[in-house]
Amino acid sequence: MKLDLPMLDTAFISSPFDHWASYRAHAPLFFSAENGFWVASRYEDVEALLRNTSVFSSASGPGGDHTYENNHSPQDTAGFLPLLQNDPPEHTRLRSLMSKSFTSRRIAALEKPMHTMAENLLEGLLAKLERDGQADLYADYASPLPVNVIATLLGIPEAFYERLAFWNQALGMGSNPDTQGSLTNEMDEALAAVIVEKRETPGDDLISALVAIADEEGQRLRAHELLGFCKLLWIAGNETTTNLICNAALFLQSHPEILQQLRDDKSLIDAFVEEALRLEGPVNGLFRRLAHDYNYKGCELKEGDNVWLLFGSANRDESIFPDAAQFKLTRKEAQHLALGKGIHFCMGAPLARMEARVAFEHLVGVMHRFKIDDKGGKRIPVAILRGWLSMPVAPVTE
Repeated sequence: MKLDLPMLDTAFISSPFDHWASYRAHAPLFFSAENGFWVASRYEDVEALLRNTSVFSSASGPGGDHTYENNHSPQDTAGFLPLLQNDPPEHTRLRSLMSKSFTSRRIAALEKPMHTMAENLLEGLLAKLERDGQADLYADYASPLPVNVIATLLGIPEAFYERLAFWNQALGMGSNPDTQGSLTNEMDEALAAVIVEKRETPGDDLISALVAIADEEGQRLRAHELLGFCKLLWIAGNETTTNLICNAALFLQSHPEILQQLRDDKSLIDAFVEEALRLEGPVNGLFRRLAHDYNYKGCELKEGDNVWLLFGSANRDESIFPDAAQFKLTRKEAQHLALGKGIHFCMGAPLARMEARVAFEHLVGVMHRFKIDDKGGKRIPVAILRGWLSMPVAPVTE
């Protein structure tokens, strides 16, 4: 049976769920000749391939087309994102170094300022609604909240916020590849300048802590790895959380009974975030590349082949999640794969969960005051991610 994988089709990008169900039912691992890669769609297979890092390499990167050699110069590795795009033993070394600075104490310290950020942003959004009769949930809330949080975590001076927010959008997976080269260099130069400043005048922030580790004898981070960590946190830490907030907010608008539950009992928001990650996750899937020939369940995968691991489809696998298409605040089944699995489980998961919880603790109380115009919005135009680039809202007249 030939399965259709229309990666660039807007209808597929908007609603791939029927396609995913067909993959799971008829060919859970198949080769898409028109796209040139394998597709894994069932939970069992996606989880197994994620864990098998000796065969399924992360060096291909998010889009399946990136390679990296350890002897490259910093200039050659401008696009390299450590942890996301490497394998053991380098991944083990880098994750160990990163964990020394990216601590639960540092994350917990962000919660209080995060609430202030959310309050201020929503006040601005509501004021814009009243003044102009329109606002944008993406631009006015879902995007700037993670930007401000990550900037605070990293210790980036406020003067850089606006420019870095622009680079974050311009360099995202839905961006124009023709402009990425110059913008990447520009962003690298700005972050490198911040790193130099933190080395000269360290503070109580993540970049300062990473700089200190980089300067320790025997625990040295290479210059491009330090820069890559900053870029990874800035780009991945912003885009995924922004997508989650937008996706979950649109879901709540179409499920007012769940919105009311959350308004009545905000202690349910943690459970809501987990189920939103499963059902409306920010990343549909990432790629792995075959390190050598490998037979998996009768499929002959060849060295260099790419495999798209469909997290979003795995999270809707009916054999793992009963009534998988339904949103259940009380769901207790197996762990979803929205944040990865195994050694590549998202290191920023606690921060992303906190950001989403805080975002909705404030958002659920005001959503009755506006209506999201999803038809007038703009989705990220790639099938790898599930998110938005604009989400207009208009006031609700009582």
